[in-house]
Amino acid sequence: MEHTPEDLKLIYVLKIGYNSKGQGLYEFVFSKDPDNIDIEGWNWDTSPACDNAIPPTDDHVDEIFSLKTDSFDLFCLHEAVDRPYIHGYYNIHCLAYEDLESENIDTKNIADYENIFDKNLKSSTNNDDVPLLVFHYRMTLKDVEDLLYERDIILKGNEFLQSKNIKIKT
Repeated sequence: MEHTPEDLKLIYVLKIGYNSKGQGLYEFVFSKDPDNIDIEGWNWDTSPACDNAIPPTDDHVDEIFSLKTDSFDLFCLHEAVDRPYIHGYYNIHCLAYEDLESENIDTKNIADYENIFDKNLKSSTNNDDVPLLVFHYRMTLKDVEDLLYERDIILKGNEFLQSKNIKIKT
């Protein structure tokens, strides 16, 4: 069944790991019914989320989109050692965010570091016009697409691809 980008809501961001090229591998899990979840069955209420929270089962998932990138690293809520995954459901925490520490940001420059947390949420890793990547529970696929588009990443089929890696057939 075909879904519109507004129908699908983000319910889980899974960091699979890294490939041999150092690219981060992620899955963005979407559902048309983001309130139909199995909190106890998926251990979303168990703290810490790390080693406890598991992705939704297939019967609760409508689409999964993969992302492979070396442009940024995401910290995903299922890796958290200090909170349960259910905090993402209630938007207390986001499901995933750009991990600036992995970019070797000089946090001693407080003005730059505090810039991350202003109302515009700009990333100091790439360019001041690029928003910090933050993914929340119930974001639409369209919202996720728009955010990644700012990083020259587009959706093609079931994959988010960096535009530099897209091969055009001639």
